[in-house]
Amino acid sequence: MKIKERSGSDGTMNKKRLTQLIKTLRDGDTFTREKAFEALLAAPDKAVVEAVTPLLQEKDTGMRMMILEILNQMGNLHIESVISMLDDDNEDIRVYGLEVLMRLKNPDTIPHLIRKMGGDYENVRNAACMALGEFDDDRAVDALMGAMKDEDWIAFSAILSLGKIGRKRSVPALFEVFKEGREEISLAACEALIDFRDPDILDKIIETLKGWDEKKRYDYIQLMLEKGEEDIFIRMKERISDELFTHLLNSVRYENRRSLQMIKLLAQFKTLATCDTILDTIARLDPDSDEFSEVLELLVDLKDVWAEKVADYGTRAEEYLLPIIKACSIGGIKINEDVLLEIFRSSSVDVRREVIRNINAIVDGAGYHVIEEAIHDTDGHIQGDAIAAAGIMGMNKLKKEIGKIAKEGFPDVRAKALKAMLELDITDAMALIEHFVNKGTIDDKKVFLAAAGALDKERNFPLLTKLLRDDDEGIRKAAIGAIGNFLEDERYMDILRALLKNEEIPHEALKIVKEKKLTVFKDRLIDLFMDSSKGMWTRYYALSALDAFRDHALFDLFVKGLEDESSLIKIGSLNALAGLEDPKALLHIALFTQSDDEDIRSTAEFAISRLENL
Repeated sequence: MKIKERSGSDGTMNKKRLTQLIKTLRDGDTFTREKAFEALLAAPDKAVVEAVTPLLQEKDTGMRMMILEILNQMGNLHIESVISMLDDDNEDIRVYGLEVLMRLKNPDTIPHLIRKMGGDYENVRNAACMALGEFDDDRAVDALMGAMKDEDWIAFSAILSLGKIGRKRSVPALFEVFKEGREEISLAACEALIDFRDPDILDKIIETLKGWDEKKRYDYIQLMLEKGEEDIFIRMKERISDELFTHLLNSVRYENRRSLQMIKLLAQFKTLATCDTILDTIARLDPDSDEFSEVLELLVDLKDVWAEKVADYGTRAEEYLLPIIKACSIGGIKINEDVLLEIFRSSSVDVRREVIRNINAIVDGAGYHVIEEAIHDTDGHIQGDAIAAAGIMGMNKLKKEIGKIAKEGFPDVRAKALKAMLELDITDAMALIEHFVNKGTIDDKKVFLAAAGALDKERNFPLLTKLLRDDDEGIRKAAIGAIGNFLEDERYMDILRALLKNEEIPHEALKIVKEKKLTVFKDRLIDLFMDSSKGMWTRYYALSALDAFRDHALFDLFVKGLEDESSLIKIGSLNALAGLEDPKALLHIALFTQSDDEDIRSTAEFAISRLENL
C-alpha cells in the first residue's frame, strides 16, 4: 500500500488519514509500516498520541518500538494520554509510560512518577526511580531518598538518580548508605558522592575509608582510582598514602591489573618495591610496543631508587635483562664489568646486542673483557658493534685482532674494523688502506670505500682519485658516491664538474647533485633533461635533481616534460610539478588522471591529492 502524507486544513492530522496510518502500522508489511511511521512522526498532533498509545498492547516488538519513539517525540502534546499508561493493567505498559515520561522531562508529571514508587511491582518502581533522576526538584530528591530503603536494585537506581541530580541536600542520606549499606549499594552511594566533585565530601569519604580494614576498603579505593582524576589521587595520597600504595602494589602484583594508568599511579611511590613491580611489568611486554617504551620511561625516572640495586637486577631471569640494560643506558647508570660480562655470556642474542650497543654508556670499568668476548661472537651485529666500541673506547690491546678482521670476514664488519683502526692507530690503518687501494681485491676496495667517510679529505683525495680510474665499474661508481662527502673542498667539486661535462654522465654524479641540492649545476641539468639523445635514465636523474631544487622558474620545463614519449619522464614531471606546490599545476596534472598507463594515472591522482591538501 502506498502511503501519502497529508494533514487537515487546520494543521492537525486528518482523521481518516490517521485511521489509515494506524491500520497500516498494525497490519502493513515492513516497507509500508516504515512509511506510516515516518508520516506519523512528521505530523506531531495530540490525536496522533491518543491514537498510537493503544498499539503498545500489541505483541509485535518492532511496532512497540515505533510507538515509543512517536510518544518520546510528541507525548507532551497529550501528556494525559501518556500518564494514563501508568495505571494500565499491563506491567510492561506501565514501565513504558515511565520511560516515555523520563524522556519528556515534564515537571508536571513528577507527582505521578512519585506515586508509582510505592505499591507497584519492582520493575515499575525501578523505572520511576530512573525517571525522577531527570528532574532537579526537591520533590524528586525526597522521593528518591526514601527509595534508598527499597530493595537493593531499586535503591541502586535511586542512588544513581540522586547522583545525577546532584542536590547537596541528599549528601547526608547518601553518606549513611555509604557507611552502613550493603556493599553494592554502599559502592553506588560512594560513586554518587564522588561525582559531586566537592573537596570536603571527598575528604570525608577518604577519612571513612581510613577507618576500615584493607579488605573492606579495597573496592572503594579501586573505584576512586578508576575515576582517573588527578585531584582525587592527590588527596588519597596525602591522607591514606600507605593504604593507597599497598592497594596499588597488590592490584598490580596479585590481580595482574597492569594497565598503563595503574603503573603510572604506582610510580608516584618511589620505593624499591615499585621499581621491582614496574620491571616485572616491562618484562611481560613486547619490546617493540609503545607501551614498553612508556613503562620503561617510568622505570628510568626512578633510577635514583634502583641504581644501587642494579647488580642484583643483573642476576635476574633473561626477560628482565633487556629492559634493565635499556634503562641503564637511558639513565646513565653503570653496571660492574664483571656483572656485565656474566650477562653477556649467559644471555640471548637480543640481550647481547643491547649490551654491546650501549657498552660505553653502561660499563663500570674499562669494558675490555666484554668487548674482547664480543669481537669473537658469531653474530655479525654484535661483532661489528663491539669493534666499533673498541675504536671509540681506545682499546689498543685489541688492535691486532681488529686489524685481522679488517682483512677478512663480512664486508660490513670489515668496514667497521677499518674505521676502528683509524681510531686506534692511523699509521697502521693508512698502510692497510693503501694496500687495499693499490693492490687489493675488489672486495678490499669496497671495504675502504665503505669506511672512507671516517677519513679526512686530505688523505682521501689521492685514494679516491685513483679509484675513479679503476677497471671495475662498481668501484668507480662507489668512488663517485664517496666524493660527495667532501664537496666543500674545491678539488672534489672540480672532479664533479668534470664528470658532469662528460658525454656519458655517471648517474651517481647526478644523485650527488640531487642529494646536496647543488643549484650551481642547474643549467647543465636542464640541458641533459632536454637532450633526447641522452639515455632515458640519465634524463630522469637530471629531472629528479631539478625537482629537488623546488625552483618555480622550472614550472614550464616540468610541464613540457609531460609531453615526453617516455612514461618514466612523464611520471617524474608529474611529481616535480606537485613538488612546486603551485595550484596552477592542477590543470596540467588533471589531464593524466584518465591515462591508460596505470602508473601515470596513479601518480597524477596522488599529485592532485597533494596539491588539494595544501
